[in-house]
Amino acid sequence: MKRRATPKKKAPKAKVSPSELIRSALSKCKKADLVDYLVEFSKEHLEVRRELEARLKIEKPVSLVVNDIESAIALATDFDERRMNYNFDYDHESYEAVEKGFKKLIEHGELEEAKRLSLELIKRGSYQVACSDEGLMTYEIEDCLKPVIKAVKRAGGEQAKQWAAEMTRADEVGFICDEELAKLAEVKS
Repeated sequence: MKRRATPKKKAPKAKVSPSELIRSALSKCKKADLVDYLVEFSKEHLEVRRELEARLKIEKPVSLVVNDIESAIALATDFDERRMNYNFDYDHESYEAVEKGFKKLIEHGELEEAKRLSLELIKRGSYQVACSDEGLMTYEIEDCLKPVIKAVKRAGGEQAKQWAAEMTRADEVGFICDEELAKLAEVKS
């Protein structure tokens, strides 16, 4: 005679969601503890920090904006060199953070800092494009650079031409914002 498996009872469906359990636990905490939890979590998770800064409309001093842009450039352009000539993943959110940071610098009148950082972005970003199969991140890099190019164009002068020429030389692939930079290099002083 064959043994039959006895049917197991189905586990009852949860009546509450994990979010409800967290809400319930957090509602029992003191305000100071909640603040500590959020600060600690934002230190460990960049996405959380960015989201909190946006929701709370935090205005940072220029030095912190510069630090954030430098970090975002490093994160955005980072890739595993063992994956060269593939369509590897890249950090879209960090490219968005770079673009927002450039806009903030320009709003605060820090064009020279934006120019310096955009040169770093085109060096690292164009290398990333050159190492990828299809250069999918090209559009993100261009979106980051366009506000800076526009601000440099408004400022004009010989420095604008020099910066455009330096950006063009730094571009390893030769096509990132090439038309905009070529026009800027030709503008009469």
